[in-house]
Amino acid sequence: MKDIFLVSKVVFKESYRHRIMLWLILLSFIIMLASLLLDPIALGERERLIKDAGLSTISLFSLLIVILSGTRLIYQEIEKKTIFIVITKPISRRRLILGKFIGLLSIIYLYIISSSLFLAIMLSLAKVSYTQTLFFSLFTILLQSTLLSAIAIFFSSFSSPILSGTFSLLGYVAGHFINDIGFFIEKASSMVVKILIKFLMLSVPNFYYLDIKINAVNNLSVSVQYLFFASAYTIIYVVLLVYSAMLIFAKKEFY
Repeated sequence: MKDIFLVSKVVFKESYRHRIMLWLILLSFIIMLASLLLDPIALGERERLIKDAGLSTISLFSLLIVILSGTRLIYQEIEKKTIFIVITKPISRRRLILGKFIGLLSIIYLYIISSSLFLAIMLSLAKVSYTQTLFFSLFTILLQSTLLSAIAIFFSSFSSPILSGTFSLLGYVAGHFINDIGFFIEKASSMVVKILIKFLMLSVPNFYYLDIKINAVNNLSVSVQYLFFASAYTIIYVVLLVYSAMLIFAKKEFY
């Protein structure tokens, strides 16, 4: 476990050395603050607008941080030739992948927690009412980021940063609209097409399950049981994706 911790620690430090990460965090805070100035055009929906802007900003910048950081974690080792040093040390390739993944999670979790505190303080000072569903929504954003991080690690284990970033982004977008694909099952005349669509719906992570911003914005309740379901759903996909990344990277040849 010590070597995994060391790898994750290096990932965390390297990510925050890049100023783009700090600029992204600062920009997200500025956007949340800017939502307070939209009262004149809110048309009586000031509170909903501020909460929606805050949650959407945290979700969007979490996505950007994962895409920008997660897709380069493995490739940069190969690009800098440091992978040859790493794999000659007493650390397995599987532990290296796990350490990279934990390091990526530490980065994104720090951002989500700090931005969530910032949003809560901002809402309190602006006297905007909110319920515990707001914090439930922030928790599901954390689950989304965890799942997206696993997707990024999976694709980066065998492709370049550009390709892994593209695949991760497509997976994220497809995961939000996967339920709409079910409409084509009824319309499809071919059984083969129906099976392919069903397989796609089962294989692509459904990010729709992890998005309850609309509930938080409208102060609608969400049960604790649903959060347990969302957590279990995320954990299953994360384990499968990270383990697959380990298997792929373990067989990868370096020249």
